[in-house]
Amino acid sequence: MEIALKPTSYDKTGFNFLFAIHNGDDGKQLVIGQYGSSLIVMNGDDYDHRRRTKRIAGRLAENLSIPQFVTITTGKDGTRIYLDGRLVRKQRNLTLKIPEGENARLLLGNSVYGRHNWKGDVLGLAVYRYPLSEQDAATHLKRWVNDGSFLFAKKYKPDMLYVFDEKKGEKVMDRAGGNVDFHIPSKMTILKKTILAFPWSRLMFNTEFFEDVMINLMGFIPLGFFLNATFAKAGEGFERHGVLITVFLCFFVSLFIEVIQAWIPSRSSDVLDLVLNTTRGGVGAFGSWRQALRG
Repeated sequence: MEIALKPTSYDKTGFNFLFAIHNGDDGKQLVIGQYGSSLIVMNGDDYDHRRRTKRIAGRLAENLSIPQFVTITTGKDGTRIYLDGRLVRKQRNLTLKIPEGENARLLLGNSVYGRHNWKGDVLGLAVYRYPLSEQDAATHLKRWVNDGSFLFAKKYKPDMLYVFDEKKGEKVMDRAGGNVDFHIPSKMTILKKTILAFPWSRLMFNTEFFEDVMINLMGFIPLGFFLNATFAKAGEGFERHGVLITVFLCFFVSLFIEVIQAWIPSRSSDVLDLVLNTTRGGVGAFGSWRQALRG
């Protein structure tokens, strides 16, 4: 594969999808993503590398104002990443595979879940069915610099070729002669919806995790507190079972929010939030009940 790109920045957190071929199985997808200033290429969904899945990573150039020409080649001799014709990383024990099947999708700039968006410009993309040599990487770079367009790649018989010179419309044509065109939707579309998933990666106690905890704390502890306080004033029956009723209400409110989020780009629907939100609502209700006893 060859791709010319200009990332917007290296400050965006998390794993951001630049390119992917996805056939419905996250574990078999071919992914090229940006993490900080590194370009990461792998098969699978081990984005944070906790499972130590084989992958290859190369650091991008520091100067963001200049387009970068990246060549990724894989075969029986391993996988290599070239940046502007220069070898930056080699992994001998890694051979990447293109997932196949009727449901295979080609994506650019995001994942099938719509919450791993990459920011920048893609100026050209070519995918080959054969491994490129070091000489190929240098020759193709020179042709791209001289021609100023990815149309040079047509001579080398790529499997897919995108020049991104349409300027308008909702389609990017496959210039290799195939029918694998990119469709650019007028609004963000989630291709694969997950409802109440349990992502183990959420259990990492990092800055993002604690920020998420604090946001939910601000919502559901006060909600539980005020709901129980309201039931305490509604009569003896409600007062006696106010904490239990509040916990059930917080559960259903959180369940509604989590289900809706499956259709919202950049959001996720998972069990962990449902459990934590319900627990926080119960904490707020218990605090209200204790305060009422003291009063």
